[in-house]
Amino acid sequence: MKLITLNTWCGKIYEPLKKFIIDHSNDTDIFCFQEIRNGKYLDYPERNEEVTNLYKDIEAMLPNFKGYYTEMVPGVGIATFVKNLKVEKINSSIILSTEELANINILQNMTPFPRVLQIISLKNPKISICNFHGVPGDLKKDTKERDLQTKRVLKLLNDSEEPKILVGDFNLNIDTKAIVEFGEKMKNLVKESTFKTTRSSLYERKEIMPFADYIFVSKDIKVKNFKVLPDEVSDHLALELEFD
Repeated sequence: MKLITLNTWCGKIYEPLKKFIIDHSNDTDIFCFQEIRNGKYLDYPERNEEVTNLYKDIEAMLPNFKGYYTEMVPGVGIATFVKNLKVEKINSSIILSTEELANINILQNMTPFPRVLQIISLKNPKISICNFHGVPGDLKKDTKERDLQTKRVLKLLNDSEEPKILVGDFNLNIDTKAIVEFGEKMKNLVKESTFKTTRSSLYERKEIMPFADYIFVSKDIKVKNFKVLPDEVSDHLALELEFD
């Protein structure tokens, strides 16, 4: 099976992103996306370069997939698309609320979106696909909010014994305590690889913060191949996992 995870940057590089998704759809079983627009913002300012209906556009690009969207706030969230696999249940849990992020300002003095973990439980094979977008800001270093975020995500994952794949944009440097803690529970494929970054050249601070995106797998997952793909379709690079 093959999985690809990507922060789409809300579709700012739309045509290359569209081509990338369509080109990879034939041999990919699961897409996990972060920063997916799905309608107009209710409480946040619009940004003209973002694609407001990106989720619906991707649905049209992937007619053989079933999409599952989890809202963070009205207008944006995370999404997983699954092809020809039986989904047993979908569970979305708030990891950090707006109130818990009240002291963080990232854009025009706006509080970050709440953080939500989306878990897609497949029936055959019996496996959980966990899609996450971590709290931004603070130069991707350890903070009290990120410490709480890590504890809550790991608690949810520990509640189930079935095989798991945890993916997403964690907004964390590779040497943070938070990433180490995730790596103590699951295999960190980015850290174990020779890839030097998960950011594209479109990210202005790539040199000082080269990592943000990760794939973690439980010991039950047999990794056949792992890649950071070179395609520049966002300010993030896509991660690709082949597994049994």
